[in-house]
Amino acid sequence: MTIVLSWIKQSRSATWDRGKWQGTQNYLVRDTTDQSINVYDVASGASTYQVFGAGDDPIMATYMRHVSSTYTPVSDGMDKIWSAAFTFESTMGDGVNVVTADVKTETEVGFTSIESNIREETIDIWRTGTTVPSNGTQNDNDIGGTSADSAGEPISFLLPIASISIRNVIYGRPNYAAIMAIAGKRNSAAFTFGATGQTFLCAVGTLVFIGASTSRTGPNVYEINFQFNYDPTLYHMRQIAMRDLKGVKTSRPTPGSPVSASNKETASVVFWRQPFPDTAAFSTLGIVST
Repeated sequence: MTIVLSWIKQSRSATWDRGKWQGTQNYLVRDTTDQSINVYDVASGASTYQVFGAGDDPIMATYMRHVSSTYTPVSDGMDKIWSAAFTFESTMGDGVNVVTADVKTETEVGFTSIESNIREETIDIWRTGTTVPSNGTQNDNDIGGTSADSAGEPISFLLPIASISIRNVIYGRPNYAAIMAIAGKRNSAAFTFGATGQTFLCAVGTLVFIGASTSRTGPNVYEINFQFNYDPTLYHMRQIAMRDLKGVKTSRPTPGSPVSASNKETASVVFWRQPFPDTAAFSTLGIVST
């Protein structure tokens, strides 16, 4: 005969503690014709009751998510009566306003975190007031601008750089081949970190994929840490001066002579150089970046 389950509500409770709701609800489960049932029968019919309130408390159901279930045969029930206990916890928020972000635990499949380190990096420059090539594409023309070096030696410049990491917990092994193929390349399309609140849009060519570390955290469950460097100012390009005598003015001032534009030695030819000339579509990495 077909199994038709009857769910008999026993108890329900909710606790507000340390900024989160936690809840439980308990049922006795039996077949309407008193057939013996097994754990598969109970679990297969549990989806309606894995919602806090099971339709009786729609307000709290918006806060709570199902996190675990326990199914236990009742002693002396002859496998005809089972106990079902469901555990819930709230989404992040203040208990009044619903915030659905960051609801997964750090070891749960589907978990995503975005972390950043924003700093100033010291680089060498020979010219100021130059125009950086579009998308960081290298060319072999003198960059122009105003000389800033001293006797052909560059000065230091503080460049704002952001190191960004994305951590994904996934089911199944990472795509190692895609990671290897894209490491050291810049983004060929705009790339966005985050989906709600503070989003971070990286224009074409501003983001370099440094690489990723992977580790197994459970049965066929893996954690991947993707690493990026973001440079919206220079697109990761660097100024390089021609290093032979033809590239440096040789009219050095003699002792006692006045310093002027005509006898101040500076690099006469400076190029933009791109250490990461290749680009790729980061979408092939399968990153969840929201």
